[in-house]
Amino acid sequence: MKHYSLSPQLHSVSDFKLPKYSDTYIFNCMMDFQKLAEYQIKLAQMMRDHHQFQNCLILCDRALFSMAKAMYVYRNQIIPSYIRSMTDLFPLIHTDAEPNLDMVLFIDTVHYLVSGEDEASEETMRQEEVDKLLYKTDSILESLSQRIVADPSKRYPSIFKESPLH
Repeated sequence: MKHYSLSPQLHSVSDFKLPKYSDTYIFNCMMDFQKLAEYQIKLAQMMRDHHQFQNCLILCDRALFSMAKAMYVYRNQIIPSYIRSMTDLFPLIHTDAEPNLDMVLFIDTVHYLVSGEDEASEETMRQEEVDKLLYKTDSILESLSQRIVADPSKRYPSIFKESPLH
């Protein structure tokens, strides 16, 4: 019996070619992910203001994931069809040229808390903790945006430069 899955015709090089996108399309996709991160962090701030701390945590996690996807598009110049998890994107954040282990640890901790694998994530968060979460997330989003967007007017704008937490 012939194993068709091993056939060279089924696994030719042409099968694995990625679609070609223009530089403008790639840039717009990257900016869309960055804008999504901006919307998510603004919504997280609104959730904080309404004492919805768990929702704030989830939205901070999503904002970090969206900005990491923007980095993926920037570094690889391709549109991601599917990214399994944030851990797949950590090598983009912590590199030899840009060591950011503290950033990776923070992102991973937030993601772990959101996953609900630990009973500690069920504990009530205090507003001071959520404020620190928002500040740190905002700071990371700014830092990652600076790596991928040269024009300062198109970078992620901090939510705290407009108005600090009330």
